[in-house]
Amino acid sequence: MYEKYWGLREKPFENTPDPRFMYYSKKHEQALTRLLYAIREEKG
Repeated sequence: MYEKYWGLREKPFENTPDPRFMYYSKKHEQALTRLLYAIREEKG
């Protein structure tokens, strides 16, 4: 319904996240780097 109204080719909001629409900012990258470090070093 709203796809046609807004000129969208697919539904932008689904029950499961679609990684194609993920925006990785510098803060996201920093957080992921710290999280992976903590996991690898067993510090978290």
